[in-house]
Amino acid sequence: MKKQWQTPELTTVPVDLTELGDGSGLSDAELKLRLEQAGFPFGKKYQASPDYIHRSVGDADVLISVGANIANFNGYIELNPSAADLWERLQTPSTLSDLEQTLEGKYGIAHETAVQDVLDFVRLLMEHDMVAVM
Repeated sequence: MKKQWQTPELTTVPVDLTELGDGSGLSDAELKLRLEQAGFPFGKKYQASPDYIHRSVGDADVLISVGANIANFNGYIELNPSAADLWERLQTPSTLSDLEQTLEGKYGIAHETAVQDVLDFVRLLMEHDMVAVM
């Protein structure tokens, strides 16, 4: 399925660059943390694709392709517990911060770890058209 066309645009968001510093050598997670500290509002929301359903089968959490997507995907996806928690959170539109708070609250992990894990997970979902960006 092709994405809906939008005219390319850029938006300048003022942030305190003294807080940001040189971001060229930072990982995506480190850059996100610095941008948050500098006041950048991460407001995009993400929502799970309705082309996959989550089921708990025995002791496994799996995503099963449904509808027209069956022709594009032959198999199922097994989720570990933290991925299953994020997928469930994505059933409603969620920001990166919402997802990070899900992991931090349930697993007691450091914010930096949650940021990196959420960025990696959302990037993977986007690569496979499993999440919509709003």
